[in-house]
Amino acid sequence: MKHLVLTLCAVSLLPSAALGDTASTEAPAANSGTVAQAAPAASAEKKDEKKDGKAVAATAQPQQQNALANAVQARTPEEQANQSGFQFAFGLDHYLGTGTFVNPQQYASLIGAPSLSATYLFAIKGVKFAASARLFAFYEYSLPDTPNGRRFFMQDSRVSLVAPGLVKEKLTGVAFTPSAVLVLPTSVESFTGGTYFTVGLGGALTRSVKVGKGGFDFRLNLSGGATAARPVVGVLNPYCMQQGGTCGPAQNRDPFGNLLVVGRPDEQFAAGAGMNQLFSGTVGGSVNWRTGGNLLLFAGYSYTRSWGYAATLNPNDQTLPQGNDDQGVQLGRAGMGAGDLTRAFIGASYQLNEHYNIDLYAFTLQSPLVRRGDAWVPRFPIGSIIDAASNNTSIIVSLGAAY
Repeated sequence: MKHLVLTLCAVSLLPSAALGDTASTEAPAANSGTVAQAAPAASAEKKDEKKDGKAVAATAQPQQQNALANAVQARTPEEQANQSGFQFAFGLDHYLGTGTFVNPQQYASLIGAPSLSATYLFAIKGVKFAASARLFAFYEYSLPDTPNGRRFFMQDSRVSLVAPGLVKEKLTGVAFTPSAVLVLPTSVESFTGGTYFTVGLGGALTRSVKVGKGGFDFRLNLSGGATAARPVVGVLNPYCMQQGGTCGPAQNRDPFGNLLVVGRPDEQFAAGAGMNQLFSGTVGGSVNWRTGGNLLLFAGYSYTRSWGYAATLNPNDQTLPQGNDDQGVQLGRAGMGAGDLTRAFIGASYQLNEHYNIDLYAFTLQSPLVRRGDAWVPRFPIGSIIDAASNNTSIIVSLGAAY
């Protein structure tokens, strides 16, 4: 899931010197003594006007040059706490997977991801809140890695409530921001997985340090979530033994006639797709480096541990995959299981003006360990170089707009 570039807007700003020039206009030549006597006073007034004009220009210049400081999109909770009213943001990202460079015929991955969010910032008894909703989707330009060739993937929608900078410790300057999120099942994967909703709670510790004309924004966050889903059971493959077989397709369709599962024609059983996630926890951190102008460099890393139940609790259920891994352990698992993922990113963001920004960064989503011979070894956090064909790493170009 990654993004490319759409359009860039060129913005021309009135030079600050022009403000001073406009503020002081030359007086016409004097032909009478009266005008000549008044000229020194007029000249003094013009000098004052020039001085005032330069002062205005000096005040306006940083605001014009540093669009990042005046951006509608807040980069820290403290900045968000100073805002109010409605905000709307649109993003268009493009992801180019590293597998594209390995073998574009087999591993090409180019995906666009539009997103739309709305935020309302308000205060209750002096406490600032930000309520937001976000829609997100993927569209794959390259050959889709799906059984049915589907290119469009609507993602789960989310509604969140944040209290930006709720508490700030005066001695260290560290601010605490609590958050709550509700994830609604608007993706096909959540529909077929029987997901009702996911709720989550989290908190972030942030600290901004000013260095010269720029500075650093540090963030440490911890969150957890729980998912409510209906039980999913393994069912017979609706295509199996079609020539007089025993498993008819009727019991494998929903009330609208859609197939619940799809398997290879030679398989009698089709197992449930993965595991229903029940609980998850994430810990991570990030840092922004404000270079002093409109350029911001950023990097971050997070680790997620999740727990869930498989489609069946019976280890001898015939719908479980019966193969074994290289250690002789059965691939199909029953009961409670766990999994982990890491996310890492590093890149740059340039604020074109107060409304528009463009980002370029590398993003890696993968498990933290990989099997090498007889041992599990840690993966390099960013840039899945050895497994480049897996498309775990993508180069992302993102264009954002906020009002």
